[in-house]
Amino acid sequence: MIRPSSQGFLTILALFTLANPANSANQAQAIEPEAANILRQMSDYLGSLQQFTFRVETAIDSITWSGQKLQSGAHVDVAIKRPNRFRADRKGDVGDQEFYFDGRRLTLFGKQVNYYANMRVSKDVDIDTALDLARDEVGVILPASDLVYQDAYQAMMEDVKSGMVVGSSIVDGVDVHHLAFRGSEVDWQIWIQKGDKPFPRKYLITSKWIAGAPQGTALLSDWNTAVKLDDARFTFSPPPEAHKIGFIPLRGGYRAGGTQ
Repeated sequence: MIRPSSQGFLTILALFTLANPANSANQAQAIEPEAANILRQMSDYLGSLQQFTFRVETAIDSITWSGQKLQSGAHVDVAIKRPNRFRADRKGDVGDQEFYFDGRRLTLFGKQVNYYANMRVSKDVDIDTALDLARDEVGVILPASDLVYQDAYQAMMEDVKSGMVVGSSIVDGVDVHHLAFRGSEVDWQIWIQKGDKPFPRKYLITSKWIAGAPQGTALLSDWNTAVKLDDARFTFSPPPEAHKIGFIPLRGGYRAGGTQ
């Protein structure tokens, strides 16, 4: 889940140098109303959807001790059912994992190693709170998670100092608005589909103060808002011989590895 704040992708990780000097001159140190309005339209639209699925293709940079930039990738199939269900199936360079929230438990399952961990939450926890708990308590992040918050606009604009409409572009054959925003610790860009279905189609974050300026990029596709999601899809059933372990908590105050 990419997140444009000091907490990162939702930790995943400057704007590209604009070739046209006139464009550079127009990069005001304020948030252009049109940029804010387009982002708000996307947020309101996604927040209004009660259940939907989409695919994320991620490319994430890491910096070695020698200063070399390496990139890893993954594809993630995400299912959302408001108010309190989500699932992400991730397969990539660093593992094959399933991440569930069934309204009462957060569960992470490593398919290759056949280990799983879960954390029990209170019954009134919604998707937003569950995503925060997973990130803050045990360091588990749903890819592109800030886009699926009920009010994605508020989450994404928390640290923004300036923003602008770069122009029109095309992502995967789709006409999009290209927006760029700057924060105190990260800069980020987002490409939003034009028309009455303003889906995010691409999302890029640059970490400004880490040597090498690593980036995290997400391409979003296969949006399906007509899908009917059964609650069973969000319930984890351990396969035979699966081993239960505990999450490693990042801080005190919440018991990780709760009852299955």
